[in-house]
Amino acid sequence: MVFDIIGAGRVGKTFGKYLSSKGHKINHVVNSSLDSSKKAVEFIGDGVPSSIDEIGGCDVLLIGVNDDRIRQIFLGVKDKISGVKAVGHFSGAYPSSILRECDEMEIGRFSIHPNASFANPRIWEKLNEIHFVMDGNRKGKEIIRELFGSLGIRFSEIAEEKKIFYHVAAVFASNFVVGIQEISNELYSMAGLDSETAREISIFLSKQAIENVQSLGIKGALTGPVVRGDRQLVEAERMTLMDLDPDIGILYGKFAQILRERVIKTEHSQNSSDEG
Repeated sequence: MVFDIIGAGRVGKTFGKYLSSKGHKINHVVNSSLDSSKKAVEFIGDGVPSSIDEIGGCDVLLIGVNDDRIRQIFLGVKDKISGVKAVGHFSGAYPSSILRECDEMEIGRFSIHPNASFANPRIWEKLNEIHFVMDGNRKGKEIIRELFGSLGIRFSEIAEEKKIFYHVAAVFASNFVVGIQEISNELYSMAGLDSETAREISIFLSKQAIENVQSLGIKGALTGPVVRGDRQLVEAERMTLMDLDPDIGILYGKFAQILRERVIKTEHSQNSSDEG
């Protein structure tokens, strides 16, 4: 298939490179500047740096701009894409219905969202290990089912009205973890550890926690003062953080509450270690 890409940023250019590596053709590549388009084409290894007025003549148009600009971009090009089989975007939050005019145009619409961080540009080499989530109209779904099936990409289909819950889940699983790492590093540094040691310990503990969730389940992986029932210690730590930074103190208290009310629920396994 032939693809045009508007917004070849981290996700757009990475997906474009993956498609190109699998024998698909990348045609027009449009970014906010011609220089940026040229760099994206260089990364992809295929395509033509273009202006938005040149869009068209492809099988599928991919829109990879920031979520809040997707509809604006689509409305600006929809009259230029006669003959296109489908239009899709990469947003994890917005459903494909923000491209609803595709239905009147009798072409496919879809959204595809990869459950992975694209901070590392070499992620394109591992797209077959990433689980995608897709929604769309009938034609859009048919195109993605065929495409992903031929590429061996794992995917699930989701109802459009449930999309927001899906995206929030991804934010908790990925983005907020980064924020928690920052807080952890700051607190380790306040305890007197140098920044490199703080980073090393914080990353090790986070990796260990995820590995334990994977092998033991969420309840089985839980350790620390909350699961031990050390309420006085938890409150002392919360109050110390409230004095230091009320936002962090509130966050600590809310997480402790979540662990008690949502994770533990019933008494933790009697086999839990007495150590944190």
